Amino acid sequence: MGLGYKGDTGHHHTIGENLTNLVEDYPLSNGYFGTKGDSHDNSIRHIKSSNPTTTAKDFYDKAAYGGEESKIFDKKGTFKGATTKMADGTIVTWREVSASDGSPAIDINIMYSKDSCGLKTQKIHFVKE
Repeated sequence: MGLGYKGDTGHHHTIGENLTNLVEDYPLSNGYFGTKGDSHDNSIRHIKSSNPTTTAKDFYDKAAYGGEESKIFDKKGTFKGATTKMADGTIVTWREVSASDGSPAIDINIMYSKDSCGLKTQKIHFVKE
């Protein structure tokens, strides 16, 4: 049995291949999604939504489409989210509940990306409108 990619795509996608669909619903400005959060750190972002859990999952599914996905579980075996490695080296991680504030969160890590297409490393919290 061969390795499959998230969304049953025929090939391993880069983050750049997914940006077109992602920015249709989530505008990108200066390499960041959403608005600056309460932190002094510009890489901590907020996306407001009437349903943060659904919005976070939609964002993750679009960002991670065609990547190599691994599920995340805690020590007790409880599902916590997923992490996906893209073909360019970008890592996208979705957590149902962040440890910092309890909101759903997405991390985009471009440290190992060969071409991040202008994206910056960031943590996005999906918060109630």
